[in-house]
Amino acid sequence: MLEQAILYPIDSEKGEGIELAKRFSVRGYPTFKMVNDKAEEIECWIGFEGPDKWSAVVAAGVADPRTLAAKAEAYEAEPTLALARSLGNAASTKYDFKAAVVYFKTAREMEPDPVGGAVYTESILTNLYYGARMGQFTFDDVDTEARMIVDDPGAPLDSRMGVASMMVSLAQSTDNAPKAIPYLEKAMKMSEDATDEGVLAMRADFAVDHALHVEKDSAKAIRLKHASMDEGWQKDARALNEFAWWCFENDINLEEAEELALKGVELATTDGERANILDTAAEICYARGNYEEAVARIKRAIELDPDKEYLQNQLVRFEEELQAKQKG
Repeated sequence: MLEQAILYPIDSEKGEGIELAKRFSVRGYPTFKMVNDKAEEIECWIGFEGPDKWSAVVAAGVADPRTLAAKAEAYEAEPTLALARSLGNAASTKYDFKAAVVYFKTAREMEPDPVGGAVYTESILTNLYYGARMGQFTFDDVDTEARMIVDDPGAPLDSRMGVASMMVSLAQSTDNAPKAIPYLEKAMKMSEDATDEGVLAMRADFAVDHALHVEKDSAKAIRLKHASMDEGWQKDARALNEFAWWCFENDINLEEAEELALKGVELATTDGERANILDTAAEICYARGNYEEAVARIKRAIELDPDKEYLQNQLVRFEEELQAKQKG
């Protein structure tokens, strides 16, 4: 099938790629668009999940070269597994996660092979997760689907651990932190006898959050976080920023975090990286109540990266808090 397709890579952030990305509504990378000789889309999907899955989508496009618009019309008249899969991929590419979930759930219902059905469960969960981060779903919507994998002893352990990690991240990013606790407990329990290096690495990450949120032992969490960092991390700007940001997000160890962030600024090799780490240092200052220094650091970040709108917004936020403080 692949010999019937022509590959044409495009950098969507340079030259003609910028306009093409707008024309084809490219939202994330990598995005794949399969078009006919009239540049009409017949398949589109986001992300690379290995050569087999990638080739399967291309083969589906060759087998049914109708446009996505025609496929949508056909689906309304008579839903099929192939159409649901194709339209689910297309909706996901457009970040229409609600539509993608509906299509993939239909595909799962139509899939006669249990293994194939599990693949759709992963697609459903992925779209629920990203949709929840954009406010299209609640944490509980995602939780219902996630438990189908995490609570399945027959599912691969690394998949179960990966889903648990995803749910912990989602809980913490959507003001549902207490709902991360069951996943932390399950992850530590299911990986007790693990020997796989990948699973053990995930377990080490879970141990940090477990100490912090379940055991309520911040000192232990900091020790475990230190131990989980790569060798030589204290001489790496990005790693220093990662650790400092972790401290900021969890509102612990802020004095050391500030020192390490400033060390990261010194070690950074580009102005953009320095500006990014200065933003971390500014946030930590802000969290510690030092609004004056937060303003000074974010101003320095803007000098290094003047076109970054986010930094300008940060300056407004910090200055407003500083003025409120000065007014008493």
